Amino acid sequence: MKIVPGILFCIAGVACALTPLSAWPQGFPSKPIRIVVPYPPGGVDVSIRLMQNAMAEDLGQPMLIENRPGANTAIGSALVARAAPDGYTLMGTSTALVTGAVIGTIALDPMKDFTPIAMIYTSMGVLAARPPVPFNSLTELIDYARRNPGKVSYASIGIGSEQHLTGEILKFSAGIDLNHIPYKGFGPILQAVLGQEVDVAFITYQAIRPFLSSGKAKALAVYSQRKRHSGMPDVADINETVPDFNTTRSWVGLFGPAGLPRPVVTRLNAAAVRAINSPSVRSKLEEMGFIVVASTPEGFAEWIKTDFETATKLVKDVTATGVKFE
Repeated sequence: MKIVPGILFCIAGVACALTPLSAWPQGFPSKPIRIVVPYPPGGVDVSIRLMQNAMAEDLGQPMLIENRPGANTAIGSALVARAAPDGYTLMGTSTALVTGAVIGTIALDPMKDFTPIAMIYTSMGVLAARPPVPFNSLTELIDYARRNPGKVSYASIGIGSEQHLTGEILKFSAGIDLNHIPYKGFGPILQAVLGQEVDVAFITYQAIRPFLSSGKAKALAVYSQRKRHSGMPDVADINETVPDFNTTRSWVGLFGPAGLPRPVVTRLNAAAVRAINSPSVRSKLEEMGFIVVASTPEGFAEWIKTDFETATKLVKDVTATGVKFE
């Protein structure tokens, strides 16, 4: 399904749920809740697992996390989109839900096919490289790539991901040619960088940080917040080198299927926000470098709408030059 830019968004389950309160049991939840993560373990699911016990205690039911990677997150996303809107099947996912829909790798509408429950965090992105490459900054990478077109490879977590879009935008904005290599998650990307299979990778600060400190990878630039990261104050933001560079914001959040009733959304959001803000969970998220948000459903929906509009413009600009997202 191709999504038409400028459509009138209906925030499913947040602003226009049609199921009356009386139709839903007051005892929700009355059985375990499944959270599908459309990625391999060790990436997006980290924050969900940190929240797992606190949410289970708040809701009085087990929270079961199920990793369902594949097809650039489309398999897990479709499973949740088709689930009954009863609050017992949820999804923890990332910006790829928006970028994949715009690019066309996910045949789902992030607003019509899902109910936003809560954004957990936003994240700084890092353009990281394997140490042997002959460049130590984005400026040096651009110079090298211009002299060696198509010789530098970059990794993303899949076709249509936020990292893939970011890579193509950098190519477009800086006027360079990079060779895209998609992987199935941050874990495989890290293995590829450490194993010298790929030159550079667009990855979250949290995933790459241990390898930066150990010298097994090096940071060329940061991106997505338009400022330097406090954990790497000497590493320039991409915009300092490429002023016209722009990309979507990296985030992770909790969703349900479309049509999730307002009382269920409210209950789940309250449990998620309390879990995120609990001292043990929030301190761990912040320690890993996440920018904690713990949003309302409405705030998350507005964020998604803005990101969709941004991604639509960026993809239009990039594809106008002949780039194909494949």
